[in-house]
Amino acid sequence: MKPHESPKIEFIEQAAARFTELAQDILAKVGTFGRTQPPRLQRTDIHPVANLTQQDMIGSIAIREHSVNGLGEETGRFWESGGHRVGWDGEGFEAIKQLASMLERTAPLKGRVSTQFVLDEVFIWLQETLEAKRTDPLTEFIARRCSEETKRHEIWVPVYRTYSAHDFSIGDVQFLTITRSMLDRWYSRIPEVDRNRKPEIELALNRERSGLQGTIAARINVEAEPRKAIETAHADADEAVALLRFLSPVNWTCRITSHCLPMGKENTRTSKDIVVENGNIRSIGQATVEEGPAAWNVDEARQMPLLDGVLETLHQLALQRTRTEFRSDLYGALQLHARHSVATEVVHKIVFVVAAAESLFLRNSSEPIQKNLGERMAFLVGNTVDERRKIIQNVDEFYKIRSGLIHHGRDIQNDQKDIVDAFFFNVWFSFVRLLACVDQWRTRSEMFTMLENRKLS
Repeated sequence: MKPHESPKIEFIEQAAARFTELAQDILAKVGTFGRTQPPRLQRTDIHPVANLTQQDMIGSIAIREHSVNGLGEETGRFWESGGHRVGWDGEGFEAIKQLASMLERTAPLKGRVSTQFVLDEVFIWLQETLEAKRTDPLTEFIARRCSEETKRHEIWVPVYRTYSAHDFSIGDVQFLTITRSMLDRWYSRIPEVDRNRKPEIELALNRERSGLQGTIAARINVEAEPRKAIETAHADADEAVALLRFLSPVNWTCRITSHCLPMGKENTRTSKDIVVENGNIRSIGQATVEEGPAAWNVDEARQMPLLDGVLETLHQLALQRTRTEFRSDLYGALQLHARHSVATEVVHKIVFVVAAAESLFLRNSSEPIQKNLGERMAFLVGNTVDERRKIIQNVDEFYKIRSGLIHHGRDIQNDQKDIVDAFFFNVWFSFVRLLACVDQWRTRSEMFTMLENRKLS
């Protein structure tokens, strides 16, 4: 096999026979749903953004007719045959979805193709088989199509306004800078004559380029069909960027929000207003709602003494997160904790920080929360009796505020935010300490034993 050639996909004989049986059962249940009717168009007074002409079309136009439920989930799919609407709906289509899901989870396909890709290909096979356009078994068709579409992809996911002068990695995800030269080569494809003739094109390109150039991107290498490759890349980037945000001082407070997220998910909000006088619009305004740092330089965070070596430790944790039970638990808690830094409401921030702390520092749901959480954090990060006493006191005060908020709907007052911020910092610093000694314990039980012994020493 060549270096970048995908291995041939094959199904074992027993699995192929079972899938063939299911496919034949589905073929036998195809239904007709009356004669095809022209679509009923409802006029809506929506202002168009663009006018697409024949020159804008690439390839043939494919029309998919389907039905959906109130949640927007596809519940049926049809095509026109001999003037009739033919296909599957309800339970019949659910059987197709289940077949596609089973195929996608099999060893030859798992992680290589998306369920949607398999569903589309299964439907093509069903339709063409019924129309006598093909006679090959379903598994042969699916294996061939997956082999054809599965390729090695290198995907970069830009991170919103996040910068670094040095490349680095978190697990299998590399963070690299999107350079001027890369963008020069990309935008050189657009002829200058088009830019000069249509200034709005130049403006749009400059805005797009301004958002990309100089920022870091998460680079992921994945072998899959295109749609699955994109899904996998974004999932991996989301987790890696979440760990990267652990370095941000945003974690220390409930007052601001981080926008360090894959571009397009940056969580920025805008306000819009229309000033009206005597029934006429005088102005339409829009403004960005500032909720946190507009940009973030990772290099500045890495220079902080508190964070010395933390990025490298996060990298190793992501690489070997399943090596021990404790590593897996810590990784999960950090992913949960990372959601608070991008939450905009204080109540949501509190939920995520508390959930992350309790998931790691409590043995089970029957333990007294405040006593055990406070003492374990205190003996993990406190160096003196006075420091430990302050941490325990802060936990007690914080949980009173949390109780008022969660159970009684009481808003957090400004003078209470200092207590919340102190709790947030203590939780964050506890995670820093755990990262520094992640290989001292194989399980959380071993960590609890060590902290109990420290209390008694």
